[in-house]
Parts: sequence; structure tokens; C-alpha cells
Amino acid sequence: MNTARLRLVSSLILLPLLAGLALAQSPAARTQPPPAPAKKSDAPKAAAKEAADAQKPFWNLKVTKGTPRLLTFKSKNAPLPEVAADISKKLGAPVLLSPLMQKQRVTLEFENVPLEGAAGMFAPVPYVDYELSGAGDGQPKLVAIYLYALNEEPPSRTAVVKGNEEAILIEGNTEEGTEAYEKQKEKEDLPLRVKFERNHLSVRAVKQPLTIILFQIASKVDIPFDMKYESTELVDVDFSNYTMEQAVRTLSPNIRLYVRTNLTNYETTPLRMMLVPPASSQPSTEN
Repeated sequence: MNTARLRLVSSLILLPLLAGLALAQSPAARTQPPPAPAKKSDAPKAAAKEAADAQKPFWNLKVTKGTPRLLTFKSKNAPLPEVAADISKKLGAPVLLSPLMQKQRVTLEFENVPLEGAAGMFAPVPYVDYELSGAGDGQPKLVAIYLYALNEEPPSRTAVVKGNEEAILIEGNTEEGTEAYEKQKEKEDLPLRVKFERNHLSVRAVKQPLTIILFQIASKVDIPFDMKYESTELVDVDFSNYTMEQAVRTLSPNIRLYVRTNLTNYETTPLRMMLVPPASSQPSTEN
């Protein structure tokens, strides 16, 4: 075999080998390394983060203006004291929690619910204090909200509604004890008669001072009477079985009656009565 033929055979043998080597070294031919296995600690961390996000508190509260006040609320695991503070700010009235309710969290969702109904969603036993007036449109004015749990002592009557003075009136009839007075009493024809039975009020007054009438009502109802204004008004009135609100509106626009309503049974308890100066005699706040 000559040298030229040997070289040709060698070349034919090397060409396939070189082609295979080049193909093996090309980027397309390179095999990608397998992905690294996930660390065993990643799954628990992801689950813990998801659980933490699920428990992260949030709430959104909207309160309409005007009457009635409607609440729209959505929350998840929100601390009730913080929610109560937000409600108080938007309503312009204190929202007080019992010791047990101060520890609660709330997850709720409702839309356009009246204030009284919404209060019952936040606590098992809600109370509301109102101011009733003989003036204006007659709508009760919100004074305070209380959110309490079952079997807890109700809030104090003076928790929010307080008075700095209480009227003490000394009164009497110069004819009391006489035969004429006793006959008049038997006929129930006295110039002033006040009865309070089953949360309803009956009053008959003939040219009696308003302050005397209110003092008698407060005594019968067993509530304090604050006299911020010494009225000289004489009243002629005769009504029977009025609610306290009806009585207030009938007697004078200068009366303020504070009451508390238990929203679980809608029982209303009078708290305090006040006589204030007429609106025309109060100093103007305008510049």
C-alpha cells in the first residue's frame, strides 16, 4: 500500500469522528443540567406566609350622613377596639366596650344597615343613649353606643350622660291638710297631677310653672333633673298615657331628656332630664 492511499483512508476514518465531536460540542447538542431540587424548608415557609396573610387584620367602614345613619362594613380579624374608635370618629359619638369586648376581633360584612342593627352585629348586647328634645324635627340625637357581652353588668347610667347640678325645689300647698284640699284631691281636681305607670306618663296642670311640672315628672320617673334655666313659663296641659318622648314634645321645646335603649329587647330607660335656655336667648356662635 502506497503512502498516498494510506493518507486517504486515514482521512476517511477521521472525518466522521471529527463531525461527531463538533456536533457534541455545539450549543444545541449540549444537554441542560436538571433543575436543582426544591429545598425542603421552602414549602413550610410559603404555607406560613399564606397563613399570616390570611390572618392579617383589615377593615373598611362607611357611614352615611343624615337620618337614618346607615353603615357599610367589611372586616377580617380586625381588633374591635380599633374598629370602635373608627366608628366613633365617623359618628361623632363615643363607642364604649365592656372589658370582655375589648379583647374581641371581628370578621363581618354588611351593607347599608341602620345604626341600631349594625350595633347588634358587633356585640351580643348593645345599648344606645339618645337625647330627646321638644325642639327641631324630633329625631333622637345619638349620644353614645355601648357594646357589651352576655351576662355582663350594663353600663353605668352616668357613663356618658352626666350632670353638674341637680335642681332641688321646695314646694307645698298652703291648703294641704284642709278639708277643701282633701275634697279636691278626692275629685282628682288638683292644679297639678302627675302619674307614671308602665313607662307612660299622665300629666294634668292648670297654670303651673314649667319647672314645678318637670321636677314632679323627674321625681315620679326617678331620674335627676338639671335646671340650666329658671323659666317663668306657666303651663296648661292635660294628657294621659304618653310616652316620655311624646310628653317632652308636648310640654316645651326647651326640655332635653336623655334615655338609654337596650337594642336586644328595645326597652328604654330614662336617664336624666334637663331644662335649657330657649334657643333665642343663647349666644350666637356665628362671626
